[in-house]
Amino acid sequence: MSWYNTCTRKLFFDFHSPGTSVGLARDFDAERWADRLQEAAAQAVSVFTKCGFGYSFHRKGSVRYVHPHLAPGLDMLESQIAALHRRGLKAIGYYHTFSSEPIAKDHPDWIERDVNGAPRGLAICMMGPLAEEWMLPHLAEIVGNYAVDSMFFDGTYAHSVCYCAACQAGFASASGGLALPKDDKDASWGPHLDWKFGRMRALRERICTVIHGLRPEVVISFNWAYSARQPEAVPDAVGALVADIHPDDQAFTGSFFSRYWSTLDRPFDVMNSAFLQWWGDWGCKPASAMQQEVATVIAHGGLTWIGYQMTHTFDVQPAVMGELRKTLEFVREREPLLAGARPVPTVAALHPSHDTVLRHRRAVWCDETPARGLHRLLTESMIPYHLVQAADLVQRLDRFQAVILPDQRWLDPALVQALPDYVRNGGVLIATALTGTVDAAGQDTHQFALAALLGLRLDGVYEQSHAYIDVTDARLKPGTLDMPHLVEGQFAFATPVAAEVEVLARLRRIYLRSDGSALLSRSPVGDDSGYPAITVRRVGKGWAAYIAGQVFRGYQTKNQWNLKHIVANLLQTLVEKPLIAVEAPAWVEVVLMEQPTAAGSTRRLVHLVNHHGNRPVDKNNVCVEQVLPVRNLVVRLRCEHRPSAVTLEPGNTACRWSWRRGLLTVRVPEVQIHTAVVVVP
Repeated sequence: MSWYNTCTRKLFFDFHSPGTSVGLARDFDAERWADRLQEAAAQAVSVFTKCGFGYSFHRKGSVRYVHPHLAPGLDMLESQIAALHRRGLKAIGYYHTFSSEPIAKDHPDWIERDVNGAPRGLAICMMGPLAEEWMLPHLAEIVGNYAVDSMFFDGTYAHSVCYCAACQAGFASASGGLALPKDDKDASWGPHLDWKFGRMRALRERICTVIHGLRPEVVISFNWAYSARQPEAVPDAVGALVADIHPDDQAFTGSFFSRYWSTLDRPFDVMNSAFLQWWGDWGCKPASAMQQEVATVIAHGGLTWIGYQMTHTFDVQPAVMGELRKTLEFVREREPLLAGARPVPTVAALHPSHDTVLRHRRAVWCDETPARGLHRLLTESMIPYHLVQAADLVQRLDRFQAVILPDQRWLDPALVQALPDYVRNGGVLIATALTGTVDAAGQDTHQFALAALLGLRLDGVYEQSHAYIDVTDARLKPGTLDMPHLVEGQFAFATPVAAEVEVLARLRRIYLRSDGSALLSRSPVGDDSGYPAITVRRVGKGWAAYIAGQVFRGYQTKNQWNLKHIVANLLQTLVEKPLIAVEAPAWVEVVLMEQPTAAGSTRRLVHLVNHHGNRPVDKNNVCVEQVLPVRNLVVRLRCEHRPSAVTLEPGNTACRWSWRRGLLTVRVPEVQIHTAVVVVP
């Protein structure tokens, strides 16, 4: 464990400075700046080693471009690190890997090119000579000459096809003479993705090797790498996971990231921001908004790193620092809940591996829409869960009460083999749509890999863009309207072939006009398709359930709210003794964690995060000025033995609770933004 694991209060300040920035760092005072950071309750802060315009603000070494307007003799990097370390604060070096005004001028052949051969602005291709001839030597000088505690890299992930001479030659050599693809329809698209991702992985490994060869203690992180959109395996040399998420709704996105990253056994920061829009915005959110955003990450055991934009003079408004201080004080109050805390397995949702994304989707990014829909649906139903990859899920399968396969077209054979025993031993499985219907090469098999377990035969696919679920079983109806429910997305036609299969909902087609078109943009409900929409099958002590449509994608894209209740009711029907249940409004997120105590036991933490707040109607970014408290929540948690104490944190506040026959009931009077129920054995 490094210092990073317990560094819960970090600030990040952008200092990207074009060469025309006159008056650069006019207000720079390292000692005063370090004092201001200490006053803001920060434990660590960014220091720029190379900005997004390619300039550095340090003097030592020969492989760098010093900003042309940096005052003569001033070494901002050295001064900042020294001032921070004198106060016990950590310095996290920021390094922008590709854009550069001076490199584009001195090495025009290194610039990224589009399909027509035109330069892509200041973007320098990292597949060419840049890395070995310039970037890696530059990093060696930074780490060798300056006492940075960590290095954070921006832009080291694959995102597009570059058509520069180096990429053309490199790909042709690696692929046996193939040309770069013009688009994703080209036969060389898949091989190019394999090549590009392999080269980017190798580059990140080279960065780690160079840095750790000089100073093994430096913690290395790469912005957005290893996230759910590019779920690659995390190498041992990578010390932390970081992403600066877009400010459209950072409470929701922070929670979504955390559901995945909290399972990877690595410290992680989901970087929210103090600005209202995107980097370069000089406004500021109120502390209440930032507190709500960091609370969703803290609840999952994550760290806090808040971003903002500095002026060219190296200054931040005192009012902004004041709101940041309020937010970091909010974090400091909750630090006792973070030490050694780990997620408690409850419900697992299968997330594809990066190899699956490349092999089957032929895509740069994972399609996160179903996962985000699942996240919304379960979070709004107060059902704790985690996004888990197949290899990890197979190892820990027996620890989860339920497993959801959200339209995962290819299933790892090891998982397919393990799931029948899991269900027979009491587990609950829910598969949706066309889960398990392609082979390792991504080809359609026209059958379910889990057919024997589900008791279903795949007969085909409904050809329309939407269909209706008509619930026929009363157990799935609470909270829903008594009508068929539209689902935007693909449906499968599945016929029950096992006697034990129960049909809980019917699949209804849509009305079609005489020309075969929908009535309007969507059609009203039509005839019964002759196929079920939801089935369950008792297998041993457990249940194997199937939903024929893309309900999670449909919920995320069209907000058909009845789907949330149908899926939640299905889970609650099949999981006989859920580990936790909470009575609260849909905007309260529930996160279940466990934490070692000084006495050697393990205490349970039930985090309650209030997501309530104003939402913009014009698709602008969320900024919550005031979070309305939620009152009179009821938490029911299964505990084998009567607890010795139950408190509300932070504050060690007493609460009303009772325990009877293995079930703890806690009454929480109020949740402002975040409260944790702490159960001590």
